[in-house]
Amino acid sequence: MATNEDIIQALELTVREGKRTTSLFAEGEWDAKRESGWTPRQVYCHLASTAKIVPQLGAGLLNAPEDADIAAGMDINAMNAQAVGQMENLEPGQIMQAFETNYAELIEYVKGLPDEQLKARRRFLSDSVPIADILASAIGLHGIHHVYEACVRAED
Repeated sequence: MATNEDIIQALELTVREGKRTTSLFAEGEWDAKRESGWTPRQVYCHLASTAKIVPQLGAGLLNAPEDADIAAGMDINAMNAQAVGQMENLEPGQIMQAFETNYAELIEYVKGLPDEQLKARRRFLSDSVPIADILASAIGLHGIHHVYEACVRAED
């Protein structure tokens, strides 16, 4: 099972590498499509909005019954499109500020989660697993994946 520290380290790595890699972008790079079909602008809007919503959804995750998939009935693609659309017109500096701020708040949220809540088993597009592992995978690895995806230039 992932620990608070494992999750926090993944979140901190996401922020650190996001800041480092975006600081190297050439002119126009924020709007250059990647293999995923998203631009870095869209990726960082997505990451910022995801980090913002996780603490808000935390009570639902913690209070959900173990056998219920908390993602059931969610249209994740529609949620992503809406969240990205709300931020997409911001300047890159504003997007990165939201990204950093929202991740800092998410890190504080994770720091405050007691071990008994992290050990509780829930389902999120998976079998029943500890909440800590949902956070480590669906949030920690998710962010790292997108940061990598945004910095890798598509081949022409």
